[in-house]
Amino acid sequence: MQGHRDSPLTELGKRQAAWLRASLKDIHFDAIYTSSSRRAIHTAEIIRGTRELDITPCDSFLEINLGSWEGQIRSDLERTCPDEHYSFWNTPHLYKPINGGESFAQLQDRIIPALHRMVSKHRGGNILLITHAVTLKAILAHYRGDPLDQLWTPPILQPTALSKVTLIDTEYTIDIYGDVSHYQSVRRAVGAIAYQGDKFVLVHKVKNTYEKESGVWDFPKGGLEEDESLEEAVLRELMEETGTDNYIIRQELPAKITFSFPEEIRKKIGYASQETTMFLVELIGRPDELKPCGKEIDEVILIESEHLLNQLSHQETVIYLEQYCRFLFNENQAHDPIV
Repeated sequence: MQGHRDSPLTELGKRQAAWLRASLKDIHFDAIYTSSSRRAIHTAEIIRGTRELDITPCDSFLEINLGSWEGQIRSDLERTCPDEHYSFWNTPHLYKPINGGESFAQLQDRIIPALHRMVSKHRGGNILLITHAVTLKAILAHYRGDPLDQLWTPPILQPTALSKVTLIDTEYTIDIYGDVSHYQSVRRAVGAIAYQGDKFVLVHKVKNTYEKESGVWDFPKGGLEEDESLEEAVLRELMEETGTDNYIIRQELPAKITFSFPEEIRKKIGYASQETTMFLVELIGRPDELKPCGKEIDEVILIESEHLLNQLSHQETVIYLEQYCRFLFNENQAHDPIV
């Protein structure tokens, strides 16, 4: 339970904000308002992107004040404050905090006047407001005309869930409520089968993208960045992981490497699976230009084709090579794929 207590955005939170930024990239906004909490301001900065707009923090849009509950987990509160906890989640109109926090009526009394001032100031314009789940539920209940006993009516608002309210004259319409269609389930990535003669570039990854100890040998690979083409991404990854950009892309391979993430990883990164587009790339620079870069890579090698499969750590990559890249192991053929 966070309430007014602040904490930095997680990597997943940043990613969800970036997904929403991409979804809203063609929408014009006349103003951006946010709760004055650090995590909300950071979210607003991510979503704003390259728009030349100031972000206006406002204390009135802070999350509900939970008093002494802040920093505690729900299961503990259910055990230590059963009646108050039950009222909070089941009879919000009757909830009377004894923890030093706010009631839901006090929350609306704080939010709604500021909301009306914001709308009046920018009447006729598009306003982006970044706030918190309970605060947003209270705002949407106000616009729907719902009494507080219906506050928890579904849907549950997920992080960066998008809602849209349209004002025409004095009539409000909720066009979107808690939409998360901007969430992405498949992580798009690229990889480079980089070669020079009959040798191939491999990198030793001591940490993966998610800061977990890795210790694996693999081809240079990585995720796409926003508005980046596949070709731009693979050349960037090669530079970032091998320390040189002396490569020529010879071909995008037709098959992709796909796999599902374990549940533990899914919860942290938001993606259920990964789809990696592989490229055949020729190293045209000197071998001594290869050098590990960043904190993820500690060694870069050129390895002979006969040792390649045994050196690779990921079984899905080995299977991919055996199924789609048999030409790599035939000394009498050029580097043209067989599928």
